[in-house]
Amino acid sequence: MINPVYEQKMGIPNEIKLGQAYIPYQQYKNLFNVNEALYKGTIFKDLYRPYKPYKGY
Repeated sequence: MINPVYEQKMGIPNEIKLGQAYIPYQQYKNLFNVNEALYKGTIFKDLYRPYKPYKGY
């Protein structure tokens, strides 16, 4: 069962069946400029997760 408060906040439809994915639309906020977005691989700052190698060998 989905938490009703989360459901209302995220706009999740009530018809979702068990095992059915729901992906909300990405809102166009907090964006990189075009050149930086091409370099980083995403226009959305919230989705940018740079790879940091583990140095604990």
